[in-house]
Parts: sequence; structure tokens; C-alpha cells
Amino acid sequence: KQWYQRRVRGILMYCVIDDSWLKCLVAEDDFLELEHLPTTTVKPVGNEASRNSCFYMVSPKGKRCYQALTELDRRNWMASLTQSSINALQRTNSTTQGDHVARMHAIAGNSVCADCGAPDPEWACIDHGITICIDCSGVHRSLGVNISKVRSLLLDNWTDDIITCMESKGNSRFNERYEHHASAADKISSNSSREERDAFIRRKYVEKAFYRKD
Repeated sequence: KQWYQRRVRGILMYCVIDDSWLKCLVAEDDFLELEHLPTTTVKPVGNEASRNSCFYMVSPKGKRCYQALTELDRRNWMASLTQSSINALQRTNSTTQGDHVARMHAIAGNSVCADCGAPDPEWACIDHGITICIDCSGVHRSLGVNISKVRSLLLDNWTDDIITCMESKGNSRFNERYEHHASAADKISSNSSREERDAFIRRKYVEKAFYRKD
């Protein structure tokens, strides 16, 4: 497969999916790791005429735009990357139980749910780098993996690379951007109903109604 990556000044690259990574060939038998698939979400670009056959790969470290050679190639790559991300999550080996939970809760803001503020959240959205409560996790799961990749802090397996990605963001940093324009009346609490959670979380993550643009 070959992709054109806009962030590298129009260089045409030969890319492969290798285990948990998207890599590009930089020299003979020498590959550069581009995207860590377990913490990356594949998203379409939209109706931008200047970006035909393009898609985004979004991770806690940022967003990159890739362009396939054809529209069919774009659809095939998006499907392959999404499935590879799911497979990579299923293959992860667990770290010492309990250690990663303490590390997650030690990150600024992570001792409460990023959405409703409930204490001691036991779930996480690894692509956003945040922790959430069980009630909000149900809404996130309903959005699909293209919006939120939900994992349990207690039941699922965690690896150091996923934990490191989580530590690079955290609830406080994330909400500085995603709730920047949210008023007190817009936000929900730990006592909010399922309907109120659903409405708020969709506005926050799907519509990005409170998002601060740089």
C-alpha cells in the first residue's frame, strides 16, 4: 500500500500495518512507527473537495491526515486500520492489576469522571486519554469506536504504551478544550439521568459544541 501524508510535505510513502502499529518504509528494511493502533481512531475527512481520498487518524497526541491513491483504496485502508486496532486491543497483555489504576487516577482530573464528575471512575476512553464512570461509559459505547474506545480499568488488559498515552493527556487537559465553552447549565452531574448524559456526551464528543479551537 502507498499513502500520501500531507503532514510530510507531500511525500509519497509505502506504509504497512505491523502488529499494533502503522509504519512507513524510510530505508531498506527500516520502518518508522507512525501510529499506535490501540490508541488511534480512524475518521473520515468529510466533504472537503481539496482532500479527495483522505482520512484522519486521531490519537491522544494529535490528528494526522492521510491520502490514499484512490477512493476505493481509502475505504479499504480505513476498514483494515479499524479492524487492526480492535485486534491489537484484544491481544494486549495485562500489567500488574491495580498498578495502572493508581497511575490513571493520579493524572490531573482523573480521580473523577471526565463527563459527570462521579468519583473513582473505573472506565476509560483510551483514544481521548480520559477516565469515566460506568454510567457515562454506556453512552460512550453507544457512540461507536470511531468516537470513543472504551475500556475497563479493572476488567480489561493494559500495557505500558497505552498507559503512557493516557498519561500524556488526562481529564483536566482534555476538558480544557472539549468543555471550554460549556456553561454550568450545559454540564451534567453524577445524579443526571441516562437521557441527560446521552444528550450532553453527544454534544461534547460528536457535535463538539463546547470545543475550543486553536
